[in-house]
Amino acid sequence: AIDYDGKTYTADVAVPSLPALHAVFKRGELAIFGAFTIPAGGGALTYNDGLPYLIPLITFVKDPTGPTPKDGVFSGSSIFYGVTVGAAYRLFGKLSVAVAGRAVLANKAFSGHATYGDVKAELDTTKQAMGFAPILGLTIKPGFGVTLAARYEGAAAMEFTAKTKTVNMKGAADWQGTALESFVDGAKEQRDMPATLGLGAAWTGKGITVSTSFHAYMTKAADSAKDYAGVPGTGGLGAYSKSWDDDYEDGWDVALAVEYQVTDALLLSTGAVRASLGGSKDTLNDFEQALDSDSVCGGVRYTLNKRLKLTAAVSRTFYKDDSNEALVPLVYPSPETYRKRVFDLAVGVQYSF
Repeated sequence: AIDYDGKTYTADVAVPSLPALHAVFKRGELAIFGAFTIPAGGGALTYNDGLPYLIPLITFVKDPTGPTPKDGVFSGSSIFYGVTVGAAYRLFGKLSVAVAGRAVLANKAFSGHATYGDVKAELDTTKQAMGFAPILGLTIKPGFGVTLAARYEGAAAMEFTAKTKTVNMKGAADWQGTALESFVDGAKEQRDMPATLGLGAAWTGKGITVSTSFHAYMTKAADSAKDYAGVPGTGGLGAYSKSWDDDYEDGWDVALAVEYQVTDALLLSTGAVRASLGGSKDTLNDFEQALDSDSVCGGVRYTLNKRLKLTAAVSRTFYKDDSNEALVPLVYPSPETYRKRVFDLAVGVQYSF
């Protein structure tokens, strides 16, 4: 939800499922693996009362007859499909190395409309990009039930191309050099997926496994363009970001989990994650809200036979409420406050041939 100027804009969120498929073929010391995942995005939401951004959007409306938007609706979605293929090889019984690559297809969609007086303006945009990231992994088992692991995933270069249709909005020439520049039909925007460094450790003994992990997201290095600070002397009028907002810091997350083998068939688990994606009051806006969060989860795995295992889990993510500054004091005088809570349910099947 977004709180602005005494009004709350609530989003209807629709994420029916996020599928994932993993497969491993092992022979001797060699393992070949593949996966289909959603490495980023995966959500869709609709603001049935519009967004605060519809207020200054009047600047781009053709011949509006009223200053205040009404009957506004805005929806957005983002999903990144990933296909990973790689191989791992075990050396000396205690060390394994892995090399893989991930191809990513990204799709973002934005659509909305609002009425200014008796002029109804509409915008419908999709942005698509493809990229590739190399992945390197290392696992060491020194003994005493300890496992240590490291993974580096390189940045994926992503050039998004926009396809846009509009009704009662000014032409593309009026969008150049503004926040809507990347929404112009045919416009290209470089916004790479950041490189990631992951570290993990686990200890197993007497039916209990305790594991921890840390990820660092190199967002600042992925920012390929300088933001526009706005018209001098106007408090940021016309300011907008290019690629990643220059005010982003590198993100990170840290996790802790415990598994307990209750019986030969039943395993229970619980865990927690704290994440900081590098956002701040200077990066928050109606289209991008990277809020710090804490997640807790619990799960169960049941082994039906030596080939088939079933899993189920639930998690709850609590995001830290945060506010931006008044983005453009002349026309956007109040800060916005962003609030978010997420509940997830996961089910899985593991089958060995």
